Amino acid sequence: MAEVDRISFLPEEIKISILSCLQVKDAIRTSTLARSWRHVYTLLPSLRLGCFRDRDRLGDTSKDFDSCPVSSSWMQRVNHVVSSLQGPFLDFQLSLHADFIPSSLLQSLLDLLFQKGGVQMLHLHCHYSFHSHKVIVRLPPFHSLKVLRLSGCQLILPKKFRGFHFHCLTTLSLYNVLISNHHLQLLLDTSKNLTTLMFYARDLDDLAPDISLNISFLPFLTYAQFGINVMVDKICLVSTPRLEEAHITVNSYVSEKLARVTLGLLTGVSMVSSLHLDCGVLKALSLLALPFSFSFPQLKCLMFFLNVASMDQRTRDVLHWLLKSMPFLEELDVKLLSFTKQTEGVATLMRELLVTKQNGVPCLDQTLKSVTIHLNLLKEVMTGISVVKFFLLNAKVLKLLKILYYDNELSLVEELQKVEVASLDAKVVMFNTKTKVTVNVK
Repeated sequence: MAEVDRISFLPEEIKISILSCLQVKDAIRTSTLARSWRHVYTLLPSLRLGCFRDRDRLGDTSKDFDSCPVSSSWMQRVNHVVSSLQGPFLDFQLSLHADFIPSSLLQSLLDLLFQKGGVQMLHLHCHYSFHSHKVIVRLPPFHSLKVLRLSGCQLILPKKFRGFHFHCLTTLSLYNVLISNHHLQLLLDTSKNLTTLMFYARDLDDLAPDISLNISFLPFLTYAQFGINVMVDKICLVSTPRLEEAHITVNSYVSEKLARVTLGLLTGVSMVSSLHLDCGVLKALSLLALPFSFSFPQLKCLMFFLNVASMDQRTRDVLHWLLKSMPFLEELDVKLLSFTKQTEGVATLMRELLVTKQNGVPCLDQTLKSVTIHLNLLKEVMTGISVVKFFLLNAKVLKLLKILYYDNELSLVEELQKVEVASLDAKVVMFNTKTKVTVNVK
C-alpha cells in the first residue's frame, strides 16, 4: 500500500504551529515539499529569529563570517519570509550581535514588517557591545504596538511625533537602550495604557544622556522594574494607583546623588504590595540619614539581596528601618551573597547584629508567616546560620522557613536543632539541587 501523507491533512492551525517552531531555513524547505503547505507559510503570525556567528543557525557555511557579518542567504530567507506573509503579522522577535548586522538592513526589515500591518509585539535583543548604539530602531509614525521590548540598541521616535502613537502600548521594556531624555519622557507621557514598565538605564559611556523622568498618571500600571546608575538624576512616580509590584536595582558604584534618586524612587512605589530590592539599594540608602519620610503600609512581600561582606552598622540600621516601615509584611525572601569567605571579624559582626533579639519590629512579631533564605552564593555558612536564627528567634507567627543551599547540610541541621523558636507552628524546609530536608525545630 502506498504511503499516505498524513501530515499534509493536518488542520491548518497545527501546520502553522509546526512551521513556527522551525528555523527559517527548515521552515522554507518544509513549505516547498508539498503544495498543501505553501499557503500555510504565508499565514505565520510571528517570527522569532537569531542572527549570530553560529553557522548552523545562519545556514551558510560558504561564507567567512569574520569578514561578512551577516550571511546574505540568511537575509534573503528572512526577506522571503516577510515578503510572502499575508498578514496580519502580530509578533516579531530578533536576537543579534551589534557587530553582525548593518542598521540599514535591520530598518528595512522592520519597515517591511510594519507595512504588513497589525504588528503588536516587537522584541529586539542586541547583545551589548561598544557598537550597540549603531543598531538604530526607528518606529513608524503609525502602528498598533502593544508590546515593545528593546535591549542594547538606539531608539529614535518619529520626527512628527504625536501622542496617539503609543495609545495601544501596554508593555514597555528598555534595557540599556540609547534614547534621549526628551524622547524617553515623550514616550512615557503618551503611553497612558501601560500595565508593565521596565527601564534599565544605559551603562556609563560618552553617548548616554542624563536621565530625569517624571512618570505621572499611568492609571493601569501594575508592574515596574527600574535599574538606575549615575546617569539618572531623578525618577519620580506619581498617580500610579494600581501599581502592585516594583523591582529596583542600583549600580554598585553608589554616591549621595544616586542615594537621593533611590530614595525618591522608593517614595514613588511606597504603595506596592510586592517589592524587590538588590543589595545596591541598601548600600545607597546607608549614605543617607535616618529616618526616611515614607513607609510601606500595603506591602505583603519583600525580596532583597544582602551582601554580607559589606554589611556594616549603617546598612543594618537601614534594613531594620525598612522592616519597621512594613507593618503588614507576610512574606520575606532574602538572598545572601558573598563571593569570598568573610573574615572572622565580619562573621562575628553579622552574628552580633542578627542573632541578638531585636525589639520593635512589628512585622516580625505580628504578621511574618513565610521566609525564604538563599545561601547558594554564601561562602561562610555560619553567617547564613546567624541570619536563619534571627528570623526563628523573632518571627512569632512564622509558618514556613525555606532554606536554599548547596553544601554544609549537616552543619545547618545541627545548628538549627539548637535554636529556640518563637513560633510554635514554624516548619523549616531545606532544599539543595537534589534533595529536600525537613528539620524539626520544636
